Order: sequence, then structure tokens, then C-alpha cells
Amino acid sequence: GSAFSCDLLVYYDEADTMPILERIGLTFEAFIDDRKEQDSKGKLIKDTQALIASNEEAIMLVFRGTEPDVIQDILADANLPLVDFPGKGKVHAGFYHALSGDCWQHILDVLQRRENRHKALWISGHSLGAALAMIAAAHLEPAGVYNFGSPRVGDSVFCSSFGGINFHRFANCSDLVTQIPLKDLFDYQHAGTLQYFDAKAQLYTEPTQGFMERDQFKARWLYPFQAIPIPFLNSNLPFRNLADHGVVNYAYGIWKNLG
Repeated sequence: GSAFSCDLLVYYDEADTMPILERIGLTFEAFIDDRKEQDSKGKLIKDTQALIASNEEAIMLVFRGTEPDVIQDILADANLPLVDFPGKGKVHAGFYHALSGDCWQHILDVLQRRENRHKALWISGHSLGAALAMIAAAHLEPAGVYNFGSPRVGDSVFCSSFGGINFHRFANCSDLVTQIPLKDLFDYQHAGTLQYFDAKAQLYTEPTQGFMERDQFKARWLYPFQAIPIPFLNSNLPFRNLADHGVVNYAYGIWKNLG
């Protein structure tokens, strides 16, 4: 619950985040914004942002997802060749280099503070943030990872390196971002235990491929009749596979299944 609360809060302004963190029993540690760092200019992905919060027992590193105006850039760059992740296979070049330099050092400095060193580390993210959460987890080997709407990040060797970690990957029905980069290109794979929200936001653990394909097919056909996008009158997206990626829809699925 706290992890996903932070996934939502990382989209807030820092000033608005702090009182809400206090209300749910967490202490604000830092807000990292790569766009303010000097070494972000040469990176393919320049909008790395993260929230770090803690309590007496745990510390949470939560990465912000793709901004609406740059999601097309992520899609355009999705099928890049893989680069080496030292000792752990290969990963997407843009995701790998986005979490580096001053931004990464700032994160490490917070996590390595004396009062934080022995706390259980949990990492989470939505969209681009989920991809960066995987890169961070490969570096840090945390207690657990909870990702929402994650693209594929690395090859089969990289994904197998998460075998000993409490790793859950949430995918919302037809979410397009969870289906890229295409797995047949450069051996891109997913990692973690799949937690799948069907078209009615019911949660299934590791459903069959056939079940998901039938559910997604039905959802895409019904969507135009359920959420008609009307220019200038509402903000409904024209396709279900785009609408399903929204962090609000993931929040609804979590809320519904928590009862």
C-alpha cells in the first residue's frame, strides 16, 4: 500500500508530497530530478525523477513515470539495441544510461546515509519509472520490487538475475507500454511475477497467454462504446491500449482489489 502511494505521490510537487507522506507514516528523504543535473544533457532519456521516503524499518525508492508529452519519444526509442549490464546480461541503452552520473550518485548518497544503510530497500515505478526501477534493482539488490506498466528492459540473462528477489510486475489489460520493446527484437524479456488486471480490473496472478489475449481483444472492441473520445469535450484517449497505461487506472485496480 505504501509503495503504490509513493508511486502516485512522485507525480506531485515536492511541497504537496511532504504532508501526505507524514499522514501515511513516512518521512521525506529526497526528490531527485535529473533534469537539474549538469550531466543529463547527453542522455537519450533526460527526465529521470525519483522520490525517496522511509520509516523506521524500510526505505522506498520510487521512480516517476513518463510525462504525457514525452511518451511518444519513449515509444520511438523503444526498440534500441541492448548494451552490456556488467555481469548481468544486456539492457536497453536508454534506460541504462538514464540512471547514471550525478542523478545516480544523488540516489546512492541518500541510501547510504548512516540512518538508512540497514533499512530494507523497496523499489517501485510506473511506466519509464518501472524500467528505471529495474535498472536500480539490478545495481542494489533490494528486498523487493513492485512495478506498474513496465516496458521490457533487458534480455533473458538480465531478467533471470531477479530470480531471488520479491518482484511483482503489474500489467493493466491492454497497456501498450507493457508490450514493448517487442520481445522478438534483441531478446527483450519481462521479469518478475506477473500480476494482471483484466478488463474489469480484477487481479490475476500469472494468467495464461490465451486468457490475456481473449480479455484484451474484448476490451479493445468494447472501449469505443464505453469511453467515446469527443474532441474539446472530454479527455478520453482514442484507444484502450493507451488509456490502460494511465497511473490512475493502475491506482483503481489496486484500490478495487484491496477491497
